[in-house]
Amino acid sequence: MIDLKGMTSLTQEASELSRKRNPTAQEKRRLDFCLAGISAIKAGASLDEVEAHEDNERRSRVGLAPIRPSNYTKEQRNEVAAFQALVEKRDVEGAPMTAQIGTYTGLGYFVPTGFFGRVFESMKAADVLFDDAFCTQIRTTNGRPMTIPTMDDTEHTASVISEAGSQTEVDIDAPGQAVVGAYSYASRRYSASLESIQDLDSAITVLSLFRSFTAKALARGIGSDLLKGNGSGKTLGLVPALAASSISPVTAAGSAANDDSSATGANSLGTQDFANAFDSLDAAYLSSLTCAWIMNVNTLGALYKQLDKYGRPIVSFTEGAPTILGKPVKISPSMDNIDASNVPVLLGDLSYWATRIVTPGTEDGLGIKAYTEAPGLAENGMVGLRSFVRADGALLWNSGPCPFTYIRCHS
Repeated sequence: MIDLKGMTSLTQEASELSRKRNPTAQEKRRLDFCLAGISAIKAGASLDEVEAHEDNERRSRVGLAPIRPSNYTKEQRNEVAAFQALVEKRDVEGAPMTAQIGTYTGLGYFVPTGFFGRVFESMKAADVLFDDAFCTQIRTTNGRPMTIPTMDDTEHTASVISEAGSQTEVDIDAPGQAVVGAYSYASRRYSASLESIQDLDSAITVLSLFRSFTAKALARGIGSDLLKGNGSGKTLGLVPALAASSISPVTAAGSAANDDSSATGANSLGTQDFANAFDSLDAAYLSSLTCAWIMNVNTLGALYKQLDKYGRPIVSFTEGAPTILGKPVKISPSMDNIDASNVPVLLGDLSYWATRIVTPGTEDGLGIKAYTEAPGLAENGMVGLRSFVRADGALLWNSGPCPFTYIRCHS
């Protein structure tokens, strides 16, 4: 049965396009599609099948996997069209670059955010400060500074009272507060040729490669500030915030008691150091499911090799995950290595750290910016890609027992 409605639609569109005196290249391509579509519908295809076939050809040209018509959504069709418009965009050679400076969209278009949808999953794997299973994650659609109330009740316990007994009153009208804003971060600009965008197969596209290593670069840059930022033009990181709170760190004694070596607290960590940190943290925080050790992979690697006098390791495993004294070990690449005066290990309830990510109307909140006008790009058939994200963080504590402690190597 012939799709009369579809044929009528294509015939009318083809008639309008054929009457244009100076059709653009896009209009010529559309006219060719309409004529081919009319022939396909006469042969028994539907308009949806014809459009899906064309969209799959466009997906193939930009390195995306084809989708069967039955699974094809309007959003996916728009996604392909937008990306093809991006890679085919050509600006007038010699256009003044000064007119493009100072605007976020002036240098090109955003790739639809669906191409970058899993970036925070990659960041979460790279740094625990992005892991919403442990840290407090705040997603907002704008970067305006916001305040988060903070209060602590770990020093108070419930008590039995009689029906006419007196009650203890605690004023919660004026809790402390933490302020989080949004600092802008960007990756370097990477260039890719149109040929590479077209020729890479559907399993490995330019954007999938760009997404994977850009997510890690963003995680390293943002995570470093979330952990150690000095608060001047950037986040006041977790370690400086703890230092400013005047809590007493655990000074490392080293591994000499473990292995009778000459190692000291300046170049090693021992079982006693972790026991002292564990003992210094309030039991209310230790019992939390979000309590964990934080260190980098170099420190964890050194601890894997550290045994006590009886050959027992410091690090144990629970369901394949590393633990120390029953608490999970989480990785943050920006933590210090074991060395004199460094802070290689944190222990605490990570829910008391908030990481804010600005997600302006999208699930992932990141933009991939495409540049075509910068020198060396358009004239060489290249497209520049750069990713942007805004983020901030804050310690959600200001009084009472601190939810964190840390181990500092001896000087």
